[in-house]
Amino acid sequence: MDAAVEVRNLNKRYRNGTWANRDITLTVARGELLAILGPNGAGKTTLVRQITTELLPTSGEIRVFGLDAVSRPNQVKARMGVIPQETNFYWGLSVRQHLRIFGKLRGLPPRIASRRAAELVSDLGLEEHSDKPGEQLSGGLRRRLLVGIAVLADPDLLVLDEPSVGLDPESRRDLWDLLRSYRRRGATVLLTTHSMEEAEALCDRVGIIHEGALLALDTIANLRAAHGFDYKISFVADGRPQILYGASDTALVQQVQAKGIREFAVSKTNLEDVYLGLTDGKGRLNEGPPTDA
Repeated sequence: MDAAVEVRNLNKRYRNGTWANRDITLTVARGELLAILGPNGAGKTTLVRQITTELLPTSGEIRVFGLDAVSRPNQVKARMGVIPQETNFYWGLSVRQHLRIFGKLRGLPPRIASRRAAELVSDLGLEEHSDKPGEQLSGGLRRRLLVGIAVLADPDLLVLDEPSVGLDPESRRDLWDLLRSYRRRGATVLLTTHSMEEAEALCDRVGIIHEGALLALDTIANLRAAHGFDYKISFVADGRPQILYGASDTALVQQVQAKGIREFAVSKTNLEDVYLGLTDGKGRLNEGPPTDA
């Protein structure tokens, strides 16, 4: 695999003794769109902040396009565009001014920076807001502006920490379309999310992280198949909703009918089912697929 990002045995422990990441190993292929999925506090942001060189790991190794992220942070940062969870803007500058100035800071000649600013204002649906100062932008518009700043110089790697937080459904889908277009151009995209829908809609592979540990990393289809979560059947028994998981929809139907249950619903599992099955609510792998939930 031609790697854009390689993480080996990565650990991060904060001064208060908290282990944010534990022995994480993963590879992001060039041109891949990979999501790190997990709830708030799972260790996603800590992981990406080490990849973007904002945090030093306690132990382990990170390489970005073959460059050591600890010993060569400036060269690593030059290859990527980053969207953090939170940031401050220059509140008196307009959207267009932000994009032009940050373009110049990324080394674009003034004419190219102005052209890219105009392109991104259009791509991100910011036309009617292009002359508004940062202080007048809503949270969703600020997220869109952050995306524009990150992709100004067409970086080889985009790292996005919860990129769609605060976006309305239409803006979120516009963002997804933009990320897909960058992937088609050959860029690598690494994002964190707690949105199952976002991960399913966008990504080639998904890493599931819980309590600092990477529980699984694969395509959604392979995750389902490997853990027996291809299908689920929902029904009510003893006055409470129940779910059974299995690799065969026919076998699940037979199992439920053997209990004398005649009303049920069968469907293919989704990423949320896989995640809940893997964590079992305790941040550990199940020994087998759950039989009741």
